[in-house]
Amino acid sequence: MLLSVILLLFQLWGNVEVSSSQNASSGCGKPTPLEDGDIEVLYQYRNGDRVKYICQNHYIMEGEPYKTCTNGEWIGQMTCLTSSGCGKPTPLEDGDIEGTVGHRYRHGARVKYICPNYYRMQGDPHKTCTNGEWIGQMRCLKPCTVNSQDMTTNNIDFRHIEKNKLYSEHDDIIAFMCTSGRHDGAVDMRQKCNDGVILLPTCL
Repeated sequence: MLLSVILLLFQLWGNVEVSSSQNASSGCGKPTPLEDGDIEVLYQYRNGDRVKYICQNHYIMEGEPYKTCTNGEWIGQMTCLTSSGCGKPTPLEDGDIEGTVGHRYRHGARVKYICPNYYRMQGDPHKTCTNGEWIGQMRCLKPCTVNSQDMTTNNIDFRHIEKNKLYSEHDDIIAFMCTSGRHDGAVDMRQKCNDGVILLPTCL
């Protein structure tokens, strides 16, 4: 009876809508704690308010870092997982790591790989230490070399003087011409370098 009178007075004085805990506009108390984590801010929360969780040092967040006050409950799922560092970065065939290589790296550290001259990098040149593992994929694509003795045997030469070079990078296109005889047609006179492999035409 007393509670009903108090609610009636509130409605008369302030024309305030009174909602029970079952109403969609009900607020929330202090957000639920997160093991090994902290909450960005603390205050009284209304329905629809959102808080951000932050994991402590050496932990990484799995899941969306927010919870939302919804009908009196905090909605959202996340976990703070132990983050592990990485050892020496994995080697790259025909490539190297830029700068000084360490033996231990923290979670989130990144290293850059480089390829030798005339080699071409395929993929992002970085790997990232992610919870104990080096994550990232790249390759050093090989250049092509054209042997002068093989060209003499096939009766061919470079069509353009500027193309007369020892190395051609991956995807470079080289044009040949006959020095004697006629092109047999088995292999096109324009060839593309493909990761260290290039086909030579023949003139007979």
